[in-house]
Amino acid sequence: MKSINILILVFISLILNHNFAYAGSSSSVKKGIEAYQQGKYEDSMKNFIDAQLERPELPELYYNIGSAAYKKQDYESALSNFTKAKESAEKENKDDTTKDNGLRDKSIFNLGNTKYRMGDLEGAVKEFEQIPKTSQIYNEAKENIDFVKKKIEEQKKQEQDKKDQDKKDQDKKDNQENKDNQNQDSQDKKDNKDKEQQKKDKDKQEQNKSKQDEQEQQQKQDKENQAQSGEQQPQDAKKQEAQTADKKDENQQSRQHLLNRLEDKPGSAMMPAYSEQPVLKDW
Repeated sequence: MKSINILILVFISLILNHNFAYAGSSSSVKKGIEAYQQGKYEDSMKNFIDAQLERPELPELYYNIGSAAYKKQDYESALSNFTKAKESAEKENKDDTTKDNGLRDKSIFNLGNTKYRMGDLEGAVKEFEQIPKTSQIYNEAKENIDFVKKKIEEQKKQEQDKKDQDKKDQDKKDNQENKDNQNQDSQDKKDNKDKEQQKKDKDKQEQNKSKQDEQEQQQKQDKENQAQSGEQQPQDAKKQEAQTADKKDENQQSRQHLLNRLEDKPGSAMMPAYSEQPVLKDW
């Protein structure tokens, strides 16, 4: 892009060749030009504004104020003053058809520069495109158009690349979240399964403990029964012995009775001679 310095210096030469009809104005303009050339853009701008107080309609002063503001990077002020310089120049050219359009074209050119600096690339191209082919700065304007259009394409590509990268990052994030959710689901299922298994193991332990308690209770009961059985067995033995003794006494008494009979009836119990007759007992 052509530097604005070239255009401002060209126009400054134009200002110097102007024959001003008002006293003191040339001094302020000269001071403004000198300050500008020295890089003292704040002082330059103040001097141009002082000169403008006497000739507020002069488009050249708007142009110079805009140029100083541009160098200060005060682009809002530069945009405003270049616009006024353009409008004032167009008005003068309308009133005087013989007047050169150079100031108007330079104002448009620097409007394009200013909009470019402000980030309005589309607006900058529109400004440059207003400069006619007959203008002395048409080639510079065309170069700027090509330059800014390339910047626009680069910007669009960067924006698209950013969108693609953002989408890629978002997809990656979504995939990671899905993976995390799946892992969490798997972990939850595993935890639930572990809890169920723990519950089953606990229930089984309780059942085994209950069975063990029952077995211990049964063993205890068996021991008590055995103890009671051991106490009962001697009593039964004694009773049986007593019954046996009673039966023995009865047998002895029966035999004694038989003996008594034999004593009372001698020979009555003798076995008779053998015969086919059944043996009869008399007792």
